[in-house]
Amino acid sequence: MNKSTNSSIYILSGPYGVGKSTLTKVLAADMEKVSVIEGDIIKNMLLGKEIPPLEKKQLMWKNILSLTQNSIENNINVIIDYANFGESLQWFYQQIFELNVKIYYVILRANRDTLINRLNKRGDDYLIEGSLYLLDQFEKELANKNHLYDTTNKQPVEIINDLKSIMEQFVLNFA
Repeated sequence: MNKSTNSSIYILSGPYGVGKSTLTKVLAADMEKVSVIEGDIIKNMLLGKEIPPLEKKQLMWKNILSLTQNSIENNINVIIDYANFGESLQWFYQQIFELNVKIYYVILRANRDTLINRLNKRGDDYLIEGSLYLLDQFEKELANKNHLYDTTNKQPVEIINDLKSIMEQFVLNFA
């Protein structure tokens, strides 16, 4: 089914406290037709002690994929807000490739002090260690180099306006 669509997929990734959810809301408010998929909500739908972690992760990505496909097939843009794509990104890309849609992959980052301050300010200090770990993982992965965008000392509207002007540099392509 290689059908053309006018929709796009925007993947906003990065560590906790970098501004993914805030930017998702600002970006979505500026679009006519958009489906927002929050990875954490999809992940938290899967409860129970009997689901092994790997199985839970695979099921979560299948759910994100299904929601994305349904939206794209109905000419609705998709914004995916999730903290860690990792090895799942290439799998997702391969599954969605046949829809002939542009995928923009932006890894939001901020310096360590900014992340710590943001998480402390919102009362999520328990996420600091995980956020700094994710920041290191995103930054050390060479494949992420062209997808990093620094949000340090920037306001959401400024970030969105900047991203709109340079979004083409974040097109995802595994070819």
